[in-house]
Order: sequence, then C-alpha cells, then structure tokens
Amino acid sequence: MRSSPLPLAALVALASLALACRGADARRTDAPRADAARAEAPRDAASRAADDAPPAAPSADAPDGAPLPDAGDVAPDAGEPPTAFACLAAHYAGRAALGASGWALELPGGARIPYDDGRAKRTADRIASPDIEDTFALGYPTGAIAPVTDPEDDPGRVRVEPLFRATYGASEREVSSALVPVKLAGKTVRFHRRAAPALERVGARLEALLGDEPALGRFLRVLGGTFASRPIAGTERTSAHAWGIAIDIDTSQADYWRSSPKPGWRNRIPQAIVDAFEAEGFVWGGRWFHYDTMHFEYRPELFDGRCRAPRPGR
Repeated sequence: MRSSPLPLAALVALASLALACRGADARRTDAPRADAARAEAPRDAASRAADDAPPAAPSADAPDGAPLPDAGDVAPDAGEPPTAFACLAAHYAGRAALGASGWALELPGGARIPYDDGRAKRTADRIASPDIEDTFALGYPTGAIAPVTDPEDDPGRVRVEPLFRATYGASEREVSSALVPVKLAGKTVRFHRRAAPALERVGARLEALLGDEPALGRFLRVLGGTFASRPIAGTERTSAHAWGIAIDIDTSQADYWRSSPKPGWRNRIPQAIVDAFEAEGFVWGGRWFHYDTMHFEYRPELFDGRCRAPRPGR
C-alpha cells in the first residue's frame, strides 16, 4: 500500500526541528572550548604583567651590595633580630643577618658571629669562646662600689675579638694609625679616634673633680698607659689595650688579682674616679672578681639602654 505524501506544513516543521537539533549539538561541543578560553585569559594577562614588571627594588634593610639571605637559608619563624643588634650597630662594625642557624652579626668581610651558639656556658667559657649574647649575659653594675665575691662575676670581660678587630683595626699598624692625642689629668695619651671623644669627656670630669678634691690627684699622678699591642697577661687573648680603647691609671694605687699577696677582692680607687669613667661608657676592672682596679675600658654597648641586660639574680 502506498503512503500518502505529507502535507507541506508538516515537511517544513520537520526541517526546522532538524536544524534546531544540529545547533544545540554545536553549542554543546563548543561550550568547553569557550570555558577553557575564558579561564586561560586571566592567566595570560597576569603572566604578561609579571613579564613586563620592573625588577623588585632592593630591601631597605640590606646595605648596598649586600645579598639578602636566600629563602632556603633562613631559619623559620625567626621574627625580628634581637635588640642587642640595635646598640651594636651604633658602636661597632657589622649588621644583623639571618641564616639557617638563626641570627648572627655579619662583619664587613662577610664572617658571621652567632647571636646564640646554643652552648651552656660558665663565665670562663663565655670569655674564651663568646657569641654575641655572651657579651651581655652578665650585665654591668654601676653605683656604689662593693666587694665582688662570686667567681662567676666578671661583667665586661667578655670580648668578641673579631668584632673588635673589624671595628678598631686588625693589626698593630692599623690601630696605631687610628690613635689620636687626648688630654687627661694634665697628661697627653694616645687613644683610638672612635673612643677618644668619650675619654675627652672623662678628662673634663676629672679636671672638675680635682678642682674640688686635689688629693685625688695621687691616683692619676703617673698613668699606667693606653695603647699597647699585647695579649692579656697569662693568656693568648688580645688585651683591650691593643685596640687603643683602654687606660690604666696610677698602678701604685691599684690592685690586681694576679699579683695580690692575699686572695679575695681588693680596691683603693675612690668612687668619684670610677663614676667619672663609667658615666662616659668605660667599664672598670674593679667590678670583676678577677679584679684589675687600675683598668678602665671603653665598652659603650654595656651602658646602652637598648641592649643593657639586667644583672642575673640581682
């Protein structure tokens, strides 16, 4: 049996339906590509912006020519550098640097001194092999003179020699070339130019003091000396005199633990003279158990409120 031909209207409806289905399939096929293109567009723009951006400016914390620590070399959660670095930077060479082992003082030549080497130490260990923290561990007392009876009590005897060499000079010739004349108690002495202004202020204090109490002049009659390139007696450690930052007053009026006829702390230096030196940043050897009462040494960091440590147990 022959089928009847479809009416024209039905044929037109079928053709429209076929075209609509093909359009929907095309839209479904192209949608993922369009979505991918939209997702890629922001990344391409960001990449172009990054490629075209100028190099980052160097950190304000890094001096010219000084490389910043590599991210892989930095101790995690290190935070801000210890406050001791603030006062050291004011008085000595070097800068705070952060590495895998924590904070350190980086000297101009690149050598690093750890802030804390992690070792438990007695005072003799701190003196023999100090880190930066050891410098401040004992604090420094001022005020009324008192006998020192604790063998661990030697505040100001810890010296980080690489730091002193970087600041004052690495050789006798280098230090000697930095010495300048300073008037003190009617005499002229040679002192390192970095410490000379402080000694000049001590001289002014002593001049006023002697005007009021002339009898104190016997402690300053013959000065024991300033610059002398030598080790500390009985040791291989460098004396502060070798950097031109220490002065011995009249040795005939002083006491020294190595040459004392009796054990135990002794002193004859008056409070007023000690005060004149300490007021300008000089530590006094009479504050030590291993006393050296003629000795005054320029150590401004131990009087700087930014890093002055409290006296342990005091």
